Amino acid sequence: MFPKRLEILRFLAREVGERRNTPTISEMARAVGLGSTQTVHLHLGTLEREGYLSRAPGKARSAELTELGWEAAGEIPTLGRIAAGPGMEAVRVEEVSTMARELFGAGRFLLEAIGQSMTGAGIEDGDQLLIVADPSPPDGTIVAALIGGERVTVKRLFREGENVRLRAENGEHKDIVAPAEDVEVHGRVELILRRPWRR
Repeated sequence: MFPKRLEILRFLAREVGERRNTPTISEMARAVGLGSTQTVHLHLGTLEREGYLSRAPGKARSAELTELGWEAAGEIPTLGRIAAGPGMEAVRVEEVSTMARELFGAGRFLLEAIGQSMTGAGIEDGDQLLIVADPSPPDGTIVAALIGGERVTVKRLFREGENVRLRAENGEHKDIVAPAEDVEVHGRVELILRRPWRR
């Protein structure tokens, strides 16, 4: 790929991943050292034609990276936030962006942990969790799970007959026990990422 085009793609990936907001054409031009916004438009057009991003016709700041685009940029998309809080205080699906709909196509993605129920497993409030799509991990795996079709949470998975136990890793928080048919495991926690400067 043309180097300047790759710079634009990587800048887009960082901005969307961190700010969850598409930058303006002027911001892209400044970020990659281009003096002309028209040149940025040309690069974006090429990236779109080659399948690295999609744009809504006539809408500014509508560029979205495709799976191919995320892969080329070497970035992992952050799809939203996931509850690691007490009981059923899970973040609603609407607040987890497109996780439930696009999970398996993404293959891997980041979710931000909210809460303290998994501190015993090293997961703290604000940590970024690298999730790998896996609908049937073994018992004892820390997973991102959808409960009752409405809420998602991160817990340690145990199957108990017709029920599933999502175990908290903090004595001050209760486990979640639900019928197996009401729990949909979306993926396993592969890695915990923490910004060292945030504390």
